[in-house]
Amino acid sequence: MTKLTAAREIAYDAFVQVMEHNQEAATAIDRQVALRGGIPLKRLDRNLVVEILYGSLRWYSKILWIVQKTANRDLSKASPEIRAALVLGTYQIFYMDRIPDRAAVNESVEYIRVKQQANAVSFVNGILRSIARRAAYFPKPDKEKQPVEYLAMQYAHPKWMISRWSRRFNFEKLKVMLAANNQPPPYSVRINSLKTSLEASSALRDMILREEKNHAEQRTLRTSIRLKQSPDFSSGSLFQQGYFTVQDEVSQIIGLLVDPQEGEVIIDACCGPAGKLSHLYELVKGNATLIGIDSSAAQLERARENFVRLGFALPELIEQDFLDYNPAAPVNRILLDSPCSGLGVIRRHPEGKWQKNPSLVDKVVKKQRILISHAFAMLAPGGELIYSVCSFELEETVAQLEWAKAEFGDAVEVVHPGPRLPDYYKKYQTREQLFLVFADNKEGMDGFGAFILRKK
Repeated sequence: MTKLTAAREIAYDAFVQVMEHNQEAATAIDRQVALRGGIPLKRLDRNLVVEILYGSLRWYSKILWIVQKTANRDLSKASPEIRAALVLGTYQIFYMDRIPDRAAVNESVEYIRVKQQANAVSFVNGILRSIARRAAYFPKPDKEKQPVEYLAMQYAHPKWMISRWSRRFNFEKLKVMLAANNQPPPYSVRINSLKTSLEASSALRDMILREEKNHAEQRTLRTSIRLKQSPDFSSGSLFQQGYFTVQDEVSQIIGLLVDPQEGEVIIDACCGPAGKLSHLYELVKGNATLIGIDSSAAQLERARENFVRLGFALPELIEQDFLDYNPAAPVNRILLDSPCSGLGVIRRHPEGKWQKNPSLVDKVVKKQRILISHAFAMLAPGGELIYSVCSFELEETVAQLEWAKAEFGDAVEVVHPGPRLPDYYKKYQTREQLFLVFADNKEGMDGFGAFILRKK
């Protein structure tokens, strides 16, 4: 009898938690590991869990379509574990060439047995074996007559997202964007420039190759290098020693748009685990008053851990909703990395395709405007608000800038991002004076939008 590996069981159970209980994929993995005693997975095992889970989430609707056609029944009535076995088993058969079909089928069947659903073993076994034979072809929607349905099925995105984007982008561009969303994000990291100078980044790349057998490529952005495989996070690794921190290139550019200066008071309004806040610390070499605000105690604990790991002095970290916070005196700069739809980071959080809904954008737009107004009121004359979102939706970017100009009138000046951008990235500045990155960018960065407001 085939033995179910811990890695596959974690991936399947995490999928159930994501789809049934709206957990984030990364959180679901961590919780499943914790339920099994909290012993960290070996690097290869964790990579396997991530590939199976995230890949299945990226291609979920297309895989489910194939499975339902093969089964000739409505799988919404099946148990969550049966759907997980069928979807993740099919993903391994179609998308993971190095895994034998036999192993994908047998471990999926064994998962159902372990979950004490033995009455479904023959059903799951039969469906997956049929899929492994590639025995049937099912016609797709006609891309000329049903373009939304075709794209939704072919690229595994919900139809409401396709409809939203098709009003803005043509068919060919949309295909490229959807395909980009289904690619795993690159392993981009930011060099800790206070530990390794940017001029010595080649030595750090050599160290990563020599000590961790991981190839590292220097990016056009001097602070960024891209790893061939996931960083080693284990105790004693270069990551744990603070040589670098995981951060997408576009997030590193946001730090440059803030343009912090020594001696200033700077607030990160929604600091999370402090990726951007720690970058601001580097840019001023610790010579500014940095304040990180977040309503989540868990996020602030991660922020503390990251500052300590990098060897930085702790900033002031405040557990509070930003809307309830009022500084003792006006501040020089506020980074408002605002809550948003997250539609620019679907490739990084593929569960978002199935957890988000069409009303989301309208809801976050209202919250963003309240946050912008609150932040702008805190600024000293000449102070700047840097607004950013991991989204390229018009309502969250262009429309928010136009709203702010109308709302604050003569009190506001829009600062062009161009002078703060490295030359190579100036192509992402718009006529409206935004920094705007779409999902299909050639650098493989996250989708993002940002603008800068200065109080006169």
